[in-house]
Amino acid sequence: MPKSRELRKVVAILSKYGIKFTHSKRGRHSGKFYCDKASFPVKTHGKKTELLPYALKGLIKKFNLSQDVFDT
Repeated sequence: MPKSRELRKVVAILSKYGIKFTHSKRGRHSGKFYCDKASFPVKTHGKKTELLPYALKGLIKKFNLSQDVFDT
């Protein structure tokens, strides 16, 4: 199970796989990871927001990534 990571580190890791991040200042989910037709919303409060393990597992499942992508 992946450990929690800062948003900025997750964005850097996923950019290698072609997954982009966008944020907005409104709404319940203020950020979104997307690639082609798939997207995954997350709550963010800045680049130092910690993404918890359940969100990282959701990213892995949604974008079909390897289980150890966040272990670095």
